[in-house]
Amino acid sequence: MKIKKSLGRFVWNLLVWFIVANALLIMLFSYLSTKAMLTTRNETSQKGAVNTLVESNNNLHSSINQELEKIASTSVFSKSNYNSKDVRYALKMAKKGNVTMEQIEFGSTNGETITFVKLPSGFDPRERPWYKGAIKKNGDVFWTSPYEDAGTGKMLTTAAIAVKDKQGQIIGVLGIDLSYAGVQKTISGLNIGRTGSVTLVSKSGTIIASQGKSKKYTFKSGKSISKNVVFKAIKAAKQKQGTLKVKNSDTSQILYNKKGGEWSFSVVDKNDLQTELHTLLIISIITMLVFILIVSFFALYVSKFIRETVAIYTQHFEASSKGKFTKINGPEENGKPFSVVLNPKELGRRFSNPDENGHEFNKISFHYNKMIDAVGRVIDSVQKESGTVADKSESLLSLSQQTSKATEEVAQAITGVAEVTTSQAQETSDSVSQLKNLTTIIGDLGIKINRMMKHSQNSGKMNQENLELSNHVADNWKDELAKTRELGEGIRDLNKQVQNVNKIVSVISGITQQTNLLALNASIEAASAGEAGKGFAVVATEIRKLSDQSKMSTKEIIDILGKIRNNADDIANKMNVSIEGGEKQTKLIDQAITSSRNVFDINQELILGIKEIEQASQKIEKIQTKVQTSLENIAASTEENSAGTEEVSANSEEVQASMEEFTNYVAQLQASSASLKKVIEKFDFKK
Repeated sequence: MKIKKSLGRFVWNLLVWFIVANALLIMLFSYLSTKAMLTTRNETSQKGAVNTLVESNNNLHSSINQELEKIASTSVFSKSNYNSKDVRYALKMAKKGNVTMEQIEFGSTNGETITFVKLPSGFDPRERPWYKGAIKKNGDVFWTSPYEDAGTGKMLTTAAIAVKDKQGQIIGVLGIDLSYAGVQKTISGLNIGRTGSVTLVSKSGTIIASQGKSKKYTFKSGKSISKNVVFKAIKAAKQKQGTLKVKNSDTSQILYNKKGGEWSFSVVDKNDLQTELHTLLIISIITMLVFILIVSFFALYVSKFIRETVAIYTQHFEASSKGKFTKINGPEENGKPFSVVLNPKELGRRFSNPDENGHEFNKISFHYNKMIDAVGRVIDSVQKESGTVADKSESLLSLSQQTSKATEEVAQAITGVAEVTTSQAQETSDSVSQLKNLTTIIGDLGIKINRMMKHSQNSGKMNQENLELSNHVADNWKDELAKTRELGEGIRDLNKQVQNVNKIVSVISGITQQTNLLALNASIEAASAGEAGKGFAVVATEIRKLSDQSKMSTKEIIDILGKIRNNADDIANKMNVSIEGGEKQTKLIDQAITSSRNVFDINQELILGIKEIEQASQKIEKIQTKVQTSLENIAASTEENSAGTEEVSANSEEVQASMEEFTNYVAQLQASSASLKKVIEKFDFKK
């Protein structure tokens, strides 16, 4: 038979569309959240790279400014007529102590140049941009625009300051040529997304340093990008730092920082997120297809299982419509649950297994069987009665025709009734015996209920002890949490003490610099004194060495204190996290205590329930005793009825005369009973 409509097909459609809708929503949300996360990652790395680059460049400027001001203020330049040897010596010592210097030079107002490289003939420092710029600044440090050294190919810049004597007259310009190698080293360790780059550029558009994976926005040092749309947008921006989006460019967004002498910006290509998002999309689609495939198989399985289950009921209903009443019987246990799961037909049989306390299909089967029992009892009763009526009608008809033979048959029927009565007496006696066995079983049940009562009471005691132990654990945990907070406060105090030590180290560093300056002045004075100052020069040199050692030690102390401070901050943060975790753990312990209390209350209710069952068992035992007495009385009455039936058999002859009056009625009854018997015989009832 072709099935036009199927519940299984509906379940299949429902599951498939539900999974498809959920998979699409999950894929959409995953795509959007991943895109937002990757965008935030790129923006954070861009911002960190730009700020790191600007901070590194500003630190370089700051340190060179201090170095220039310190050298310019030494006594070597305080005289109206400076000594070239003393100046050369001072410049040599300064260059020796600073590895960031490519070159140091001094250009006097009369055109003399003191430096450590060979100069071309006719070289006049007064014509150099750094000299002119420093003169205009009149005591402030002047920085030239970055330029590419023709000899080494390095990107350099020159910082210069005008030097004055004691009378305040400018006697020349002190200049330092600096390399951006340190900045290039810093930038080489930065990583911006998959296609990002970071660049340090001068205000005029000359590339100082650039590093990254962007093919279009990673530039060569010394190249001019003054006409680039990105540089123009940064130059036109009013804010010192921020984010830009430039049209007609291959970038998604630009982060820039214009604080300081040079500018820094970072870009990320528009296609930076395509690889991750494309991979995510492919994975999501594959996952959705796998889900749909799994759900399709599952839905087909459920559909077949439902068809097999319903087929069992349909088969029994169709048989019932034809008069064949059969019960639904569950399959035999084979001990192989996995094989049952793989066989939907066998699983349908198990689901249709009648069970009053089972699931819906079990209950349907159970009540169907009860219906079959009820109908079967009615049909069986009708079948028996119809047969009896037919037999009696035939007997009555025979009695009406042959009086003597009818009387004999009535006597036999009464004898049969006596036998049935005797059988009932025997069955009543058996029921009394079975009732006694039931009394024994109920007694055993009472003993088991008493044992269960004892176990429940012991469980209540153990649960009470567990509750007290949980309260004790909660109190100890709160004490430990308080100690952890105190430890966190101690770590914060330690951090403050480290900061105080840091201040002291800063004072020591200042003293070291002053000592270094005094040693330098002493060396210069000793050099001016000639032979008489050689011994003093040796002492000054040793003092300068001690000063350098003190400076190095101070720097190491600062580094160590910085690490201590960082470690203290990390420990403090971890302590805060630990405290938060402890507070969460406290809540969980409180929840566990509450749950234990609930279990204790339920256990008490269970004990009360067991007591009620015990009382009910005692009542059942009393009722059973009464029923047993009644059955014994019924057995005695049945025996008396059997004796009376035998007496009735002796009087059966009197029935012969009465039977003649019913001859006509018996003939009609015989026809009706024959018709009823034919109808009843069509029903086939199987228990």
